[in-house]
Amino acid sequence: GRVPVWPLWTILLLVRPLGSLGSPLCPREPFYFLIAIMKMLGNKNDGTLYTPDDLSVCPAETLGCFRLELSVIQFEEGPSLGIAVFRLQRLLDALGSRLWVTGQGPCPPCEGHPQRPVPLFLSKLLELLQGACAQHLPSA
Repeated sequence: GRVPVWPLWTILLLVRPLGSLGSPLCPREPFYFLIAIMKMLGNKNDGTLYTPDDLSVCPAETLGCFRLELSVIQFEEGPSLGIAVFRLQRLLDALGSRLWVTGQGPCPPCEGHPQRPVPLFLSKLLELLQGACAQHLPSA
């Protein structure tokens, strides 16, 4: 019983070109984990989380709010989602320190943001990350 090697090579060949597309400023990993969390949760979590609407005013602080609120999901959903959430939080930390400077002017506390259902919270985070990445991509 030898295991065929070709599926692994196929995956490596497919992953390799994609990897070179992501700019170092905007790695793809946060998106993978975020989308995985969204899929695992579906609509089964009916809680609400403080959801910032804008990354431009206080980028690092806003990312910090998302990171904090993700802990609530981690706490409520337990170990099944905990690892993915933890990895996403670490990636957000890294992004926050590399991508954005600390905001200009007064930054609202996390509790100052509107409360939204968990699926909306996650899709807002995805939208803001995509927007931030679009801004930081080198223009061709």
